[in-house]
Amino acid sequence: MNILLCIIASILFLFPSCSLRHDIPVTLVLPQNHPFEENSGRKLWHTLSFFDGKSVREMHVPAGTAEVNISAAAGCLAVFAAKPLGEFGAAGGFFEPGDGRTVFLLPEYGPFAEMLIRAASYRPEPVSALSMERVVSSVDDLAAVDESAFLSDVFKGTLQYGITLNERITFSLDTLPSGTWISERRDVPPFSVSFSGRPVSFSLYPGVYRYAEMEKHLLLTLIVSEEGEISHMVSALPVW
Repeated sequence: MNILLCIIASILFLFPSCSLRHDIPVTLVLPQNHPFEENSGRKLWHTLSFFDGKSVREMHVPAGTAEVNISAAAGCLAVFAAKPLGEFGAAGGFFEPGDGRTVFLLPEYGPFAEMLIRAASYRPEPVSALSMERVVSSVDDLAAVDESAFLSDVFKGTLQYGITLNERITFSLDTLPSGTWISERRDVPPFSVSFSGRPVSFSLYPGVYRYAEMEKHLLLTLIVSEEGEISHMVSALPVW
């Protein structure tokens, strides 16, 4: 891991205050044409989890829904994560003071958004005061952020001294079934296995990754820990 040192102490990652407690309407735009939808021809329903600046809430979003209207506390950070089928990787987004009232949820923001929502369930005030605009502008890829170190800095108020980043972890697997495996995220490339036992190489940040083999109705769940440990499971692809 390395430390992002280009952020000087005078640039804060927190809002000066989060005291404006009236609610304002926000429109969430869900991503369309998920890779699993494109290859199955079927729309996915979602579980929407969000921190509205005060508390964590959850709601069901029917298949085919393009937009969801919710309320969020003004003057605070709000965080959103829409999870296909309630179990696939989420698309995430953030709303904070000064933003327009339309938030486009993006798969590349999903894991980070889920992490903040979990943190807000037991420590809402530090999360509500966070400026994600400054965080996003300070790193090339949110997937590289060391989530444990980030939350520790948020809770201790030391985030202004730099963001700890993870390195990509390179490894290979030689036990995957043959076929074409499609990633649930467009920023993570698909791969093909021409025959069982053929090694497949990966270079990924710590996190959870999912791939589907549509013809065989299989789901690969790949977990890369911050300690560099690799685990994976092949299961039946959920029916929707």
